[in-house]
Amino acid sequence: MLSSSLASLLVTLLVVTFVGTSAFTTSHQVDTRRHHNQFPSLLLSSKISDNDLVPQSKVLILGGTGFVGLHVIDALNLKKVPFIATSTSGQDDTIALDLTSDTATQQVIELCSSNEISTIVSTVGSIFKDGDYEVNAASGQIAKAVASSKDVNIQKFIFIGNSQRIRNVCKTVSSLQEYARGKEDSEKLIQQIMDTDDRLHCCIIRPTFIYGGDEFGWNPPRLPTKFGEIIEALLGLYPVQALSEFLPDILGVALESPVNVKAVAGSIVNCIVGLDDSSSLDTREEIIMAASRRPYGRSDIDSESAQIRREELKLCLSQHAKEYTPEQNFAMLEELEVLKPVSTRPTDDSRLNGRWDFCFDVEPDVGTGFIKDLFEGEDGFMRRILDFQGVHMEIGNDQSTIQLVVSVSLFQNPVTVILHTSLVPAPSNSEGTMFLEKFEGVEVNGLRLWYPNAWKKSRYLEFSYLDDAFAVARGAGGEPHFLLRGNS
Repeated sequence: MLSSSLASLLVTLLVVTFVGTSAFTTSHQVDTRRHHNQFPSLLLSSKISDNDLVPQSKVLILGGTGFVGLHVIDALNLKKVPFIATSTSGQDDTIALDLTSDTATQQVIELCSSNEISTIVSTVGSIFKDGDYEVNAASGQIAKAVASSKDVNIQKFIFIGNSQRIRNVCKTVSSLQEYARGKEDSEKLIQQIMDTDDRLHCCIIRPTFIYGGDEFGWNPPRLPTKFGEIIEALLGLYPVQALSEFLPDILGVALESPVNVKAVAGSIVNCIVGLDDSSSLDTREEIIMAASRRPYGRSDIDSESAQIRREELKLCLSQHAKEYTPEQNFAMLEELEVLKPVSTRPTDDSRLNGRWDFCFDVEPDVGTGFIKDLFEGEDGFMRRILDFQGVHMEIGNDQSTIQLVVSVSLFQNPVTVILHTSLVPAPSNSEGTMFLEKFEGVEVNGLRLWYPNAWKKSRYLEFSYLDDAFAVARGAGGEPHFLLRGNS
């Protein structure tokens, strides 16, 4: 039989790998294997709408047929945000615009003037092509022109740039140097506007690698969703992140966790509609959290009908989640978040303290879903070796500490793994929902394991709904977790 120390190590590796080195670390996954023929009557229509967030004037998308641009358009359509889009070819109902032309900037101003454009989103990017510099530098020149023009009233300019590490690596590869130089010059011009002109709100989004879709791509390089999600989960672990930061840029970049194109598009749309007012989104976590923002307090959430709706949603999620598809459960979670009373501020609310049990039936993510599937069934082979008993979270010390407690049976020997994290309210947190969670260490059967300081990093953790019995939390992966009050 394995020694107790080796057994504990195996359990720790399993927990840290699949649950994550934080209470909430993986990206939102949707399992479409389950289907439900009847959609319950109480879910036929939502009482909450995002229509009050839709800007009255239009959005201009530069690069509307590109990888990111197409997903931004999909997200805008879902929100019913009016827009027009340009592309080099003018295909797919876009307006033809050659950014290498001397008249490109004037064309954009004319489009903005004639279509009452209030927001410009630049998703353009050219790589491994003639004119890489001109195309990638055009965004900054357009931002500068609209900021100074009296013919338009542009209020927001959103630019997809890239991280400094990506740029440093590109500068070492001759075929990528013009791409990097163009992106850098655009960002410099946009930054100058941000420093000198408060009339135009600019946001620079700096992802590393973006994945998504169904196919592999080379220009730009990308992975399809089913591979990207796995790589994102693995490279997002603290030990891998620490190694990435330690290595030189050309090696460290390869270990940086990619971000889903839907999260990038979601962060852009939330900036457009005013749910996020960041001037920059510099990390994968910041992009994902910006994409997951909800319109708190935008409706009459203290009315009797809203209170009834909250109770209906909580009943479905806590007692009947297995009857619905994951998509339906996810929609209910998001509606419950919107119904959070304005006066509820989890960062200052003592009700957050205590034990919270995870409701895995609602929406398991990569880690919890794996554990659930692995140990389902009475006679599974794995259950005879390692039997997953449960997982819960304990919050204490005035909302300042979390203990994620994972209980298993290894060869019929009980093993308890506790992941320790600390909490502080995040800056710029007007709704009182956002924390910074810092990983502090691992404990196995009462023994605190050595853990490198480089792995003790902070991530965002949002409690987007809270009452006496239920909570909804979103981790750095942006996925919602439904939590039930447990008995301490």
